Amino acid sequence: MQINALMMDNTDNVVTCMTEVKTGEQVNYMKDDKLYSLVAKDDIPFCHKIALTDIPKGGQVIKYGESLGEVSENIGTGHWIADHNLISVARDYDSELTGDDFVMCAKQSEGAPELEGFKFWGYRRAEGRPGIRNHVLILPTCACGSESSRIVASQVRGAVNIVFNTGCSDVQANTEMSQKVLTGFACNPNVYGVVIIGLGCETVPHLKLKEKIQAMTSKPVVSFGIQDEGGTLKTIEKAVRAARDMASEAAMQQKELFDVSEFFLGIECGGSDATSGIASNPAVGELSDILVDMGATTMMSESIEWIGGEHVLAKRAADAKVHNEIIEVCRSYEDHLTAAGQDCRAGQPTPGNKAGGLSTLDEKSLGCIRKGGTRPIVEVLEQGKRPTKRGAVVMDTAGYDISSVTSMVAAGCQAVIFTTGRGTPTGNAIVPVLKVTANERTYKKMEDNMDIDLSAIVRGEKTFREMGKEMVGNIEDICNGKMTKAEAFGFSDIAVDHVCRYV
Repeated sequence: MQINALMMDNTDNVVTCMTEVKTGEQVNYMKDDKLYSLVAKDDIPFCHKIALTDIPKGGQVIKYGESLGEVSENIGTGHWIADHNLISVARDYDSELTGDDFVMCAKQSEGAPELEGFKFWGYRRAEGRPGIRNHVLILPTCACGSESSRIVASQVRGAVNIVFNTGCSDVQANTEMSQKVLTGFACNPNVYGVVIIGLGCETVPHLKLKEKIQAMTSKPVVSFGIQDEGGTLKTIEKAVRAARDMASEAAMQQKELFDVSEFFLGIECGGSDATSGIASNPAVGELSDILVDMGATTMMSESIEWIGGEHVLAKRAADAKVHNEIIEVCRSYEDHLTAAGQDCRAGQPTPGNKAGGLSTLDEKSLGCIRKGGTRPIVEVLEQGKRPTKRGAVVMDTAGYDISSVTSMVAAGCQAVIFTTGRGTPTGNAIVPVLKVTANERTYKKMEDNMDIDLSAIVRGEKTFREMGKEMVGNIEDICNGKMTKAEAFGFSDIAVDHVCRYV
């Protein structure tokens, strides 16, 4: 009998079907190295769950050895379980806090001790880590400078731009977040120098942003204001000349050899389905563990997608302080949305997540956090803030993947690895974004956007640990200049998180 479903933990009362299963067909899965079967009583879509036992109304669905929520009706063995009959329940954060006697208690991966840390050719920066790219960044201060920035970047080889959709009519907290992102982009190690283009009447004009950036870095920075220069044509002409001169200087910089301990990887997921938590996220988690063991730094974010799995993630905390910070981040996120009359479970999982078999926020989170690996978490960061410690760190960001990547790039990561089940073309102008999927159908449909196919894990041909180990070579190649597909296409998505409406 061919295996067509996967069990994630021996205590689970569901399995995930890796093919479409029609009513009356057999579902075959492994448990304790033994083959088990049951007959489907419903049509089960690809990547969706089937009940292994009778579950009464109000009973819990168990996957990964953890609760995904409660069922809203009696569910019999062999029946389909999805968002129509499974609901998330509120978290009891108070009960999850710990005392000073806490010790890290997450099960640790063996990693790959036989692998030696690699070295890569990068660009030395006066402050912080080296760059693995050497961009001249054309940086708008506000939305009104974005089109001019795009035109300037298109005229200069080696220049990149971002499209910034804010910078004006903002409350103070939104302005502070925007400034954190803009200065963080400028200070990212992949940036050689910065050409700022402002309008002149935005909240933080170009000269003030220039002063902020120059106080943080010794990189070359110049700025222009469209109103000051007499319009877009004159501004673009001057900015192109400045960017050209800067690109010429950047081309003279010689690469140097750096240890992997100077590498900082952002870890992201988006367009997730059941294969994400089952295969691609664990493989990336293994990659993270290996890199951390080599001395590198890795960062996982998307804090709304810890909710339901925050108690599992917190077990990885290096100490009680970090443990409780993880719990409080999730509480604060829920409280923030509640104060605005919103429910985080209304937008999570997304419609695409649900179609891909993720029924509740809890299920999504329990799979999501696996991409961060198993190594002790040494720091919890605010959005866009640079790590002060090396190792495994986490950042409090939105669950919106592009916003999350934006915050990690502003925090200084040199590259991002991005897992997806449904598929995404997302890229970033400043850092290479490596797209991986374990959904064979997605890889075939979106091969022009996907960099790595991890579907061998789902088929049982390789383990997630083997694939995680293999991806170390992919990361080394990117550090040494190999372009990702999103990078080659020039994709440059960003989104800045906001706390309030425009004013």
